[in-house]
Formats: sequence, C-alpha cells, structure tokens
Amino acid sequence: MNDNLTKAIERAKGYVSKLTSESLASTGSIDLSKVWQLNDSYITSPVQGGLVVIDQTRAHQRVLYQEVIKSFELDTSSSQTLLFPKKLDLEVSKFTALLDILPYMNKIGFSITKLEENSVMLESIPSDMPWGNEDVVIFKMLDDFTLALKKDIPKEESIALSFSNRACIKHGDTLNRSEMVELINRLFGTDDPYTCPNGQRVLYQIPFNEIEKRFNDLD
Repeated sequence: MNDNLTKAIERAKGYVSKLTSESLASTGSIDLSKVWQLNDSYITSPVQGGLVVIDQTRAHQRVLYQEVIKSFELDTSSSQTLLFPKKLDLEVSKFTALLDILPYMNKIGFSITKLEENSVMLESIPSDMPWGNEDVVIFKMLDDFTLALKKDIPKEESIALSFSNRACIKHGDTLNRSEMVELINRLFGTDDPYTCPNGQRVLYQIPFNEIEKRFNDLD
C-alpha cells in the first residue's frame, strides 16, 4: 500500500466517527481497498459497523473550494496547458466582469490574456478542471460573479464557490477505482470533509443494524 493510501486511512480513522449524527455508533476507518461507484454518483465503502456513502459531486466541491482558497493564500496554483488555446468572444458586460476578476482567475490556474476589444485567449486551465467545457465554466463563473456582487460577497469567496460548483465532478460521471480513492484521500485532507461549501452534507453512514432492521421488517 502506498503512502497516500496509508495516510488516507489514518485520516479516516479520526473522521469517520463523525459521519452521522451522534445517535449512531462510532465507526472505524474507510476501507480503501473496497470502494465502488453507485449509479455513477456515489462512492460506497464498508466501514467497521456499517457502510459509508459519499456524494462524489459534493466531495469534489469541497476539495476544489479548499484548493482555491489555498491558492489565494499562498499564491500558488497548478495548471494544465490546452492543446489548442481558445479565443473567447464575450459580451461587453461579461468582458468587464472578467477583467475585474482576471487576477484571481490567473491565481487559481487559468491563463487568460486580453486580446482586442471584448475577447481573450485562454491558454491553460486549473489542473482539477475537466477538459472540453472550459468556455462554459468561465461563462457560468462570470454570471455567478455578477450575482455575487449584488450580495456583497467578497471576490475570493465568490470565485472559490463558483469554481467549485462549476468545475466539479458531476453526478453521472464515471470514475475508476484509482479516481475514487484519490477523491476520498483528498476529501479527508480538507478541513471539513463532512459538508460541501454550499453547506450540504457530503457523506452518510448506514449502520449495519439499520440494514438488518430493513430486512427484518420485510419478513
């Protein structure tokens, strides 16, 4: 077992007992050797005393949010260069909004250069961002930013929230085993693996006695 998996298990030992309400029994560590994807939306794994179900979208939102906040604090980011740079032509309002947040976008891993009036060149994107829908993500982030301005949300916070919501793994995305393990590992490396940045629950534990009760109720 490599060091990353070992560290993930050790972190899980301390966290998993908080997966559910206090009325449930304390549990042990997540078994990273046994992970499955349910309905291309949830990651499941047995734990001592039950079964853990992780929402892959909310888990990735938490990971991305913390990475963006870290990039703002440490001024470091990781990027992947596009094979073919994209020229983006924007409406005047979106172009103005993009110029406003351009330094922050570049800090989190985008490489965006201003061209002629109302257009930019996109050359790289954050490493955690999927390929193929870069322009859609950016346009949606600009819409989010415009709305955030009306609510007086700080720029860093609004960008972190928007990016984590728009660039995350979605329900319906198929993950292989190594991708699931990596997501679990990174989730338990965050400050709060139990809730996503939107305040929704990331994971649940189903105790074995609850599963047994369900079967017994059918008899």
